[in-house]
Amino acid sequence: MRTALAAAGFIAFGGSIASAQVPDEVLPPHRDPDVLVTNVQLDDLRLVIDDLGGTFLAAGKNDAGSPFVFARLPDGLTLGIYSVCADAEATDCRGVEFMAAFGSGLSYQQVTEIDRAFSAVSIYKADADTVHVSRYVILDGGITWGNLIENAAVFDALCSKVAERLAYGPPKPAQTASQ
Repeated sequence: MRTALAAAGFIAFGGSIASAQVPDEVLPPHRDPDVLVTNVQLDDLRLVIDDLGGTFLAAGKNDAGSPFVFARLPDGLTLGIYSVCADAEATDCRGVEFMAAFGSGLSYQQVTEIDRAFSAVSIYKADADTVHVSRYVILDGGITWGNLIENAAVFDALCSKVAERLAYGPPKPAQTASQ
């Protein structure tokens, strides 16, 4: 009888181990929006993409060793998310820069006018045919993860508005019937 009980217990115990090792579903990484962020690394930048519903395209490190990622968001915007690090080892990264590039033949003066209309981002001519749009987020003292994601969402929304202006120039005054 003891042997039968021990065997039954072993089978029951072994069965529970086997079922615990096979997860029903692998959940993607998640971070609570209230978590305080004071420093970012490559995994954090990738998680930003996931939280925006974007598609990861590539990752790397700049000449200073600071990590960055490239992604495509659901609305089609392709962007880079760069960490800004304060040390040579690229472990103290207390800044995040969101950047997108657009083709545009507008003049430097026209791009400057657009830049003045959008104070939450910086817009500048990189060369004769390219305009960069960027937003810098300072993490000194920390911000919540939810606030970082909101900054990324604001950047995405503003890029859409800037792209319209780059394609068509400044809005024209409405014409009246008498004109």
